[in-house]
Amino acid sequence: MKTLKNLYENHFGKVSQKWSIYLDKYEEKFSKYKTFPIKLFEIGIENGGALEIYSKYFPEAKLILGCDKNRDCEKLQYDESNIKIIIGDVNNEKIKNEIIEHSKFDIIIDDGSHGSIDTVSSFCNYFNYLKDDGLFIIEDLHCSYWEKWGGGIFYPVSSINFFKKLVDIINYEHWGIDKKKNWLLRGFAFNYKIDFEKIALDQIHSIEFVNSLCFIKKKSSVENKLGNRITAGKNAKVYPQVLKLNNKPSSNLNESKNPWSNKDLFPEEELVLCQKQVKQNEKQIMDLKKEIQNLKK
Repeated sequence: MKTLKNLYENHFGKVSQKWSIYLDKYEEKFSKYKTFPIKLFEIGIENGGALEIYSKYFPEAKLILGCDKNRDCEKLQYDESNIKIIIGDVNNEKIKNEIIEHSKFDIIIDDGSHGSIDTVSSFCNYFNYLKDDGLFIIEDLHCSYWEKWGGGIFYPVSSINFFKKLVDIINYEHWGIDKKKNWLLRGFAFNYKIDFEKIALDQIHSIEFVNSLCFIKKKSSVENKLGNRITAGKNAKVYPQVLKLNNKPSSNLNESKNPWSNKDLFPEEELVLCQKQVKQNEKQIMDLKKEIQNLKK
C-alpha cells in the first residue's frame, strides 16, 4: 500500500499542503488504522485536497468529515461517497451539534485558523468525541509563538502553553497538593470561557510534540494511572529494600510545603502583581521627590 507521502507526491486533484515532517509522522501514527472502517474529522479544509488523499489512504474509512467556515468550500464536490463537508465555525454550538452526530471519531486533525483561542476551544469541544485509543492532532503550532495568532513564547494562554499544561494534568496524581486539575487551567477557563468540568481530562493518555505538531492519545482513565510497581528478580544485594516494594503503589508525598508546588498564584500572575507594585513604588518615589523639593524651597 502507498504511503501518505507517495499519495501527496502523486496527487493531481484538489490541492492540499502539509509540511514534510507531518507526512513522516502521520505515516508512523496512521498506518495501523489503514484497514479499519475509521471515522476521521479534519477542522479546516481549505481547498479540500487532504480529504481526497485521506480517502485514498484509508480505503475502508467509514467517514472522512471536513469542516470549514469559509463558505466557498460549499463549491467543493467529491466522487468519494465517504467524504462529507460541513460549512461553519466548529466552535459554534449549532455546528458542533451537527458534527458530533457523526462521532465518535478515530482521528481528529485541527488544521483550522491556528489562533490560540480557536485551537484551545476546538480541543475542548471535541476531545470528548474521540474514541478510546484515538488520536487528536493539532497542526501548525508554530503560530502559537506569534502575536498575530494570539501567541508568544511566554504568553500564558497561548495554545502551545495550553498543551504544555496538559502534560502536568497527565501527572496529576503526583502533585501532592490539595488542588483540582482545573486549577492549573483556570487562565484558559477565564479568558476563553471554557468549562473544564465537562472535559474528560482524565482520559488524556499521552502527549507528543514534534516541530509544530502535537499528538494527544486518548484512553480510558483506568489505563492512565501509574499503577503498582512490578519488581523482577530475587537478587537485591545493593538495595534489598526494593523487594518489599513489589506490587505496591507509588508513594503519595505531601507537597503542601513545597513553595514551587503549593502556590495560590502562577508565576505570570505574580509577575503582573510585581509590575503593578513597581509602578506604585515609582509613583511614590516621584511624589516624595516633589515633596523634598518643596521643603527645600
